[in-house]
Amino acid sequence: MPYRISRLGTVEIRSLDLDRDLDYYVNVLGLQLTAREGRTAYLKGWDERHAYSLMLTEADRAGMVRLAFRTVDPEDLDYYENRLRKFSVKYDVIPEDYRRGRALRFTAPSGHVVELYNEMDYTGNVLPTVNPAPWPEGLKGIAPPRLDHTLVTAPEPPKAIQFFQEVLEFRVSEMLVNPEGVPIAAWLWQRPSPHDIAIVPGRAGGFHHAAFAVDSAEALFRAADILAMHKARIDYGPGRHGITRGTTIYFFDPSGNRLETFGGYTAYQMDPDCRAIKWTTDQIGPAVFYYSQELNETFLSVYT
Repeated sequence: MPYRISRLGTVEIRSLDLDRDLDYYVNVLGLQLTAREGRTAYLKGWDERHAYSLMLTEADRAGMVRLAFRTVDPEDLDYYENRLRKFSVKYDVIPEDYRRGRALRFTAPSGHVVELYNEMDYTGNVLPTVNPAPWPEGLKGIAPPRLDHTLVTAPEPPKAIQFFQEVLEFRVSEMLVNPEGVPIAAWLWQRPSPHDIAIVPGRAGGFHHAAFAVDSAEALFRAADILAMHKARIDYGPGRHGITRGTTIYFFDPSGNRLETFGGYTAYQMDPDCRAIKWTTDQIGPAVFYYSQELNETFLSVYT
């Protein structure tokens, strides 16, 4: 089966105070501000080539507005439109959005607004296109190169997991199963890394976190230093996941949205014939936090 989703393209997160949170995302997290239009700011990691990957929109509550996946080729949008019809999924065609072309918009069984798109303005990263250095000087904050994945909650995880598998043709890299063997959480992928999206139990439309990649152990510990220096609220880490093997720090933005710096360099790469790994609920501690071997109090109970 060919890859038709290239990556998680964008997430839109609600902000309770856009000026305050924008300062945090630019100077602490270290994203690049590419535009601000009304109540929404558009940002991206320094190594992302398209116009934006994060939208920060002022609202009266925190959480996720929507998430969007970018297809590999333009014709993949037509392919998925046919699949949405085949599975009788109600959807809207969005002719265009800010610096972005046509998209398909629908609501997943988890309660999340999901979009598929291909065209977005290609703006390049912050390095020159001729004889570039390996990384740019003068970066602020943690400065992750790119958005990596998101984790969301669903009141009926098996139904949401099945939707992403059957309709959107995601594959499960790892899953958490109950004593009856039913998946209650799953990490799903199409690009050759452990996950583009993960689904865990919780209320409909819940936003657990958005993750940004870091590319070395030094970068991960530097991220922890920066968060501590700015007195950011750290939820967990530095640590390691059993699931994905990725190294991690979880922390909160000023509006209470959880974010993660994820050690993509520590996570495995997928082959097309990889088979799902199972974790049992009695081992949920090391599955999520391998070093401490237990969940902290806030990890599953606190999300927006």
